Amino acid sequence: MKRYFILSFLFIFMMQGVFTAVNAQTTAQKKKKKEDVIVMAQFKGGQEALVDYLLQNTRYPVEAMELEQTGEVVVEFVVERNGMITNARVIKAVAPSLDQEALRVVTNMPNWEPGTKNGLRMRSQLTIPINFKVIREHGKYMDSETADDGIKKKSKRKRKLKNKGVGKEF
Repeated sequence: MKRYFILSFLFIFMMQGVFTAVNAQTTAQKKKKKEDVIVMAQFKGGQEALVDYLLQNTRYPVEAMELEQTGEVVVEFVVERNGMITNARVIKAVAPSLDQEALRVVTNMPNWEPGTKNGLRMRSQLTIPINFKVIREHGKYMDSETADDGIKKKSKRKRKLKNKGVGKEF
C-alpha cells in the first residue's frame, strides 16, 4: 500500500512537471506572437521632405513678427489608414497666431504613408515641433529663413526639426 502511494505521488509529481513544461512552452509561443512588426507612419519622401514642406509652407504671422513672439509649437495629429491627417491639435502653445499657423500647416499636409503592423495599415498618432524665430535686421523683422544668412539658419533648423519628431501607434 505504501509503495502504491509513493508511486502515485511520484507519478503525480512528474505529471506536474510535464504540465509546467507544456505551460511554459505555450507562454513562450504567446510571447512570440506579441512581437509584432510595426512600421511608423512617415511623410512621403521621408524626414527631409517633411522638413522641406514645413519650411516652404509655414508663414510667420505678421502680428507675431511685430511683437517678436517666438517659440516652439508642438502639434499632435493622427495619420489614418489611408494616409490622411486628422485630429490635429496643439499640445504645446506659444501664441494664438503662431498656434493657428502651425495647425494650418499640419492640417494642409499631403497624405502620409500610413503605419503598418504585421503588414496591415494602422492609425498612427504623431507629434511635430514647429519652431518660430524672429530676427531683426536693418529695422525690418524677418523670420529666420529670410535673414541674410538664412541658408545657414535654414539648414540648422532642418536638422533640429529632423531630430525632434516623435510618434506612437495606437
